Amino acid sequence: MRKLMVCALVSIVACSIWVGAAAEGWPEWDIVVIAHRGVSPGFPENTLPAFANAIKLGVDAIEVDLRATSDGVIVVLHEDSVEITTNGEGFVSDYTFAELRQLDAGSHAGAEFAGEPIPSLEEVLDLVIPLGCTLLLDIKASNELDPEAVIRLIERHNAVLDVIVGVRSVEDVRLFRSLNPNIRLLGFLPTATDIDKFVTAGVDIVRLLPQWIRVYPPFLAKVHELGKPAWITSEFASRDEFADLIRLGANGFLTEVPEVLLSLLKEAHTE
Repeated sequence: MRKLMVCALVSIVACSIWVGAAAEGWPEWDIVVIAHRGVSPGFPENTLPAFANAIKLGVDAIEVDLRATSDGVIVVLHEDSVEITTNGEGFVSDYTFAELRQLDAGSHAGAEFAGEPIPSLEEVLDLVIPLGCTLLLDIKASNELDPEAVIRLIERHNAVLDVIVGVRSVEDVRLFRSLNPNIRLLGFLPTATDIDKFVTAGVDIVRLLPQWIRVYPPFLAKVHELGKPAWITSEFASRDEFADLIRLGANGFLTEVPEVLLSLLKEAHTE
């Protein structure tokens, strides 16, 4: 069987977990473990302590969501509203960065995280990149978020080869390629029928959803035939669901339960 090495395909992450043929029926390639929203068990999502713990667990990459404050500072938060994970009200874009920093983004996960602030992208780059972990940036479209500012910040941190930018349209593929032709791009496809369109536009990785694969498993083979790795947003998948998707050909997982996937891969390696 042809060995699909994710690292060789896109030269993005130092894949640390070799699945190989240890588990019967599994394909021979590296599985990339991505902490979705930087989630780490028991830690508040999209915060520096969660990122640090996810790296300690052994994930290959951390996915974070980018928003911007009213004064243009790029910050990390999944929702456009601050009400889901902080003690504030309203939208991120209603706050200056100084005002946003006064919000508590940690208490919802436990008293020990009380006062943990919403981090800036610059702080996340300062933490994650020196620790050898890749960042996947989910760019949330807004009038305040400047794509060029994202790229220039990455460049100032000498992190072009350590960051993957997630794009949701062909227009964004072209925009980010024009800003820096060496930046790695992941296509957050709107639908499974967009595979050809995004690959032709120039993405390095294709993100699929589990429900698409359940309806039509050959979507994974199609991505591979086009020479790209297929990553899955698997969220709270079970061990069995992870195993099924790996056997079908998934190369990586954006997951809220990285510890479950890491445990599964470790066991497969030792069988």
